[in-house]
Amino acid sequence: MTLCCVVALAAPVTNALALTREARAARAKVVTTVTVTGPSVKCHQWGYMEVRVKLIKTEITVGKAKPEVLLKIAAVSWPIFPNHTARSIYINTQALPLLQGETLSIGAKSVAKLDQVETQQMVNISGASNVTVSWVASLQAALLQAEKP
Repeated sequence: MTLCCVVALAAPVTNALALTREARAARAKVVTTVTVTGPSVKCHQWGYMEVRVKLIKTEITVGKAKPEVLLKIAAVSWPIFPNHTARSIYINTQALPLLQGETLSIGAKSVAKLDQVETQQMVNISGASNVTVSWVASLQAALLQAEKP
């Protein structure tokens, strides 16, 4: 009689353990490092701006659902920037490192997607407004590109 009670009580625990194992097996997490270059965005009359972003991309898949993509910004560079006049070079040697710092501080939050609200919170660099607008446009396009599986 006691043995029957023990077996009857142990059966639900065994089923719960089996369900837990199945749930863990159905969840997959893939972490990769990707480098994405945004489009060259015209910076008014001053030239073009292009942002290159190195991202830590985490894709979490649960079962057969669409994977959740998390992006964390690891590094930012600018392969193309307005530098056709001495004034452009002067302004951008000061403004671009500031924009880089702003972008990295946003990336430290491990955002799923950098939306317009977060990029509008970036500081507009005085004297480099056109560069800031072009930077944000190229950055948003690069992140949207990286988010695709």
